[in-house]
Amino acid sequence: MEQIQTLSTVRGRTALRDIFRELRYEKQVSGFTALLTCWRLCTFEREAYRYSKRQVTIIHALGLFRGTSLFLQEIVNRFYFSTINSLVYLGAAVLLLIVSASRFSDKVDNRAILVGVGIEALMLFILFVVMFFSPSEDIELEAGLDADSTQGGGASGEIRELIAEVGEISADYAAFTERLDNVTSSLSGMISRQDELIGAVNEMARSVSQASTPQPEFIESMRQTNLALQAFHKNVHDLVEATNTLRREEIQRAVRVEVERILTKNVE
Repeated sequence: MEQIQTLSTVRGRTALRDIFRELRYEKQVSGFTALLTCWRLCTFEREAYRYSKRQVTIIHALGLFRGTSLFLQEIVNRFYFSTINSLVYLGAAVLLLIVSASRFSDKVDNRAILVGVGIEALMLFILFVVMFFSPSEDIELEAGLDADSTQGGGASGEIRELIAEVGEISADYAAFTERLDNVTSSLSGMISRQDELIGAVNEMARSVSQASTPQPEFIESMRQTNLALQAFHKNVHDLVEATNTLRREEIQRAVRVEVERILTKNVE
């Protein structure tokens, strides 16, 4: 016979849900009787095999408060949440109809509206309690895995294979991301070298443009040089003219002195 410490464990929760399904769908027990039986199992009852074909014995009962909390989580919330939610919407619709009818007919008094509001408030409170005792996702996952393992391990093996495949996909994705980062780095380096090459080509083009088209400073320097050469040429020409003039004057003076000497000699 299988022994479970408490129904709050993963195995206990799975067994509790299996017992409710057996009572409700296999043995065709009424919903109220199935709920009452599960509540007794959650709170005080330990001999679960009395109500189910599963040979299960609960070692430690949970008591009134903890057992009721587990009952709300695993039975009411999982199997009757949609029903309670639908009843809340139905009560809201009926309340709207009552309020609308009271505005157009005197047959609907304020007591009917108060009754409708009270019923709707009660349904909302029940929905709050059911939602407050919603089971956590971690418990649901662990319970699902435990249920799969108790059914021969076939589904658990499929889950393990699925997890392994997900791990392989994650590893492939990580490798692809790493390769993509490497390609991105290589492209960044190529872009940087391309920018450097474009800068060098632009500098070369600028140098060629400066060589083929002289700058204004160079043209101004050449003009100043031409002006200086012209002034120097003029000075040289003036110097040559002055030299020629002095030479003629010296020749004339020498001829005049020689003529005076000859005339003086002849007179004597």
